Amino acid sequence: MVIDERKTALMPASMGMLLALLVAAPGGAALAQTAPIQQDPDAQPSQSVRDVLREEHTLFSDRLTIEPGISYTYSDRSQLALSGFLILDAIFLGDISVDTVESHTTTFDVSVRYGLSNRMELELNVPYLYRSSTYQTIGAGGSTEDYLEASVSQSRLGDISGSLYYRLLPETAQRPDVVWNVGVRAPTGRHPYGITVRTVDEPDGNLSIPETLPTGNGVWGLSTGFSVLKTLDPAIVFANLGYTHNFEGSFSDISSDEGEIPGKVDLGDSIRFGFGTAFALNPRFSLSLSYSHQHAFDSKITQEGQERRTLIGSGANAASLNLGATYAMSDRISLVTSVGVGLTDDAPDIALNFRLPFQM
Repeated sequence: MVIDERKTALMPASMGMLLALLVAAPGGAALAQTAPIQQDPDAQPSQSVRDVLREEHTLFSDRLTIEPGISYTYSDRSQLALSGFLILDAIFLGDISVDTVESHTTTFDVSVRYGLSNRMELELNVPYLYRSSTYQTIGAGGSTEDYLEASVSQSRLGDISGSLYYRLLPETAQRPDVVWNVGVRAPTGRHPYGITVRTVDEPDGNLSIPETLPTGNGVWGLSTGFSVLKTLDPAIVFANLGYTHNFEGSFSDISSDEGEIPGKVDLGDSIRFGFGTAFALNPRFSLSLSYSHQHAFDSKITQEGQERRTLIGSGANAASLNLGATYAMSDRISLVTSVGVGLTDDAPDIALNFRLPFQM
């Protein structure tokens, strides 16, 4: 989610006082007990607080924000394949192969945000992906000593998305800031359907790899969700919940075999949620800790002339633990970093993210 800058004139008086305490002096809490605080309608939260708002919620501002970023994810998967039978439930006769896939994905993207008002904001995201996967297997030709390896790479535009954010309820002393969002994703990237799979070192090879790699989902998607944020001195807590619906798409080829097999793909919808907290350590530096989870339902395909069927194993559960830090290099430019560690098999093992939001 994104959070953007708010002027105190657009904020509840209680939040303006809290942010002023957070960034003005280390003894802010004691000061609140000994002397009255003069509210300044022109005061603004510190840059570190605004960075947290921008990245974890939404910052409604009439200033244009351009945010280039680069992210990297790595994951590896190993699978043991047995082709044969057991004798006396102890001796295996047949072929054994161990397959490993190492995947690297680097995404260069640019997000553009603009606040239409203090309650509405638009965002456009354009990604460009470079993907590289290395496939390895042991057991070629029926021998556990034979080893095969092959790599495939692809670089191309990803799926472009646009979002609208609307503040339903502003934050008060009793309730959090509540924002509703709706977004659309266009299938501008290379879709994963109809990619031919070939066998390495035929006919004795047992390693099959795709001819190319996808950079998008291939279908239109519509998403919606809510995010909440509450300032609790000296922390900021946030949470989000969302749902994505993928529209069914028709393709001239949905098979990985030679020859075209037309059909339709109903990519499974997904539900996501997350929560976390952030601390503004000083006016320019903040730390955040969060948890994110996404569940994707099984996909369905309909080959031409056949009945609709569910793809077993196409669903996924991806959960990760994220640690982030932001540093305001100036009043207009900040450096936002985060590292995520996958907690489930479907999540990337590690994800690194670097962003540089710039306000015009």
